Amino acid sequence: MKMKQSKKMMLFLSVILVFLLTACGSQGSNENGSATNATNAPTTNNSENNKSEKPVTITASTNVVGEQAALLQEMTKKFMEENPNIKVEFSAPGSEYENIMKLKMASNELPDVFATHGWSQIRYGEYLADLRDEEWVSRLHEAIKPAVTDADGKVYALPMDQDKSGIAYNVEVLEKYGIEVPKTYDELMAAAEKIKTESKGEVIPFHMGGADSWPIGQFFDYFATPLYTSAEVNDGAQLSDGTFDWKKWDQMAQMFLNLKKDGYLNPNVLTAKYSDDAQALAEGKAAFAFYGSYVIEEAKTFNPNFKGGFMPIPSIHEGDTPTFAGGEKTTFGVWKDSPNIDAAKKYVAYFAKPENIAAMASSFALPPGLDGIEVEAGDLTGFYEKYNDIRILPYFDRVFLPSGMWDVMCKNGADLLAGGISIEEFSKNMQQEYERLRAVSK
Repeated sequence: MKMKQSKKMMLFLSVILVFLLTACGSQGSNENGSATNATNAPTTNNSENNKSEKPVTITASTNVVGEQAALLQEMTKKFMEENPNIKVEFSAPGSEYENIMKLKMASNELPDVFATHGWSQIRYGEYLADLRDEEWVSRLHEAIKPAVTDADGKVYALPMDQDKSGIAYNVEVLEKYGIEVPKTYDELMAAAEKIKTESKGEVIPFHMGGADSWPIGQFFDYFATPLYTSAEVNDGAQLSDGTFDWKKWDQMAQMFLNLKKDGYLNPNVLTAKYSDDAQALAEGKAAFAFYGSYVIEEAKTFNPNFKGGFMPIPSIHEGDTPTFAGGEKTTFGVWKDSPNIDAAKKYVAYFAKPENIAAMASSFALPPGLDGIEVEAGDLTGFYEKYNDIRILPYFDRVFLPSGMWDVMCKNGADLLAGGISIEEFSKNMQQEYERLRAVSK
């Protein structure tokens, strides 16, 4: 019995001795900065890194569709691969984008990152974070700066490309009928008459996809500028302060209705779609289309050999000069109240990488929004160079009309063509909605 107790005691003492030796060795190693200390340090740092890289989820939404939306989706996928701690819930709701954003602004629950599609200051300005300290800001192209920055230096959004819209045309059609690129609206109408007459109706001067609604509004957005605001003497101040005489809109409405009355529009204007415009251009069945250069790329999907031209919007008043409509195209801003604002800015900065800017601008065949980036604009490169000095003015509705008037122009334009309203009723409806929406926006 004693022997067993003795063995137990010896075993107990042995365990105590090993424990003490281990403890002493550990203390000695820590004091001397040995391997034990080195092992502990990285463990602490990794813990801090994990804390700083806590997984977050941000939401992002864009108004672009089709090829460009798919391109942004692919960029987003690569961003998440490079930044596994940031998950991006990306959406491209298409035609519903504007209505969705209006609801989100009303509840002040916006996506962390969202497209401003030409409204970074006027519509979304109060909801956007200031991005002036981002690296890419130093590379903003001079032509786009006024659209995305204000007098105080706030930067509202990243512009991936620059919208430069005018009139697309079929080069071979104009050559066939010996037509020089029109510089005035009268010259444009003379060209339309010549094409209609000499082609015996086989070529439509202007093709418009009215079933999609927005192509109708495009006409008013284009020509309201030279009619009311771009000439030296203009109605810009009155449109801005609410004193504009809306009886003057009769002239705009009459110009539009004349396209149909004179046989210059496709007969199926109210049922045709935007894609039909591109196809008609590509097949030589139409001469002009009131779109940006993007319709030329669309036309090439129907006819790879299509030779498209691009021209400024003709002037209307004597002494005025042609212009382009432009500003923001593919843009991203950051919601100022985003709970993950750093991750949101990092995501936007990823879109500012030269290869991403080049890819997006090339997909639209538009100039880039940042300097030092080469864009493959194909045949359009020559046109951009030729018209490099032409004025680029903001879209008419973005500056002079309250939010919501775009739909009013589109709907009333369609009703006018359908015979549902008169020219005078169109102008009256514009005035009523202009005054109502201005009051709501104050």
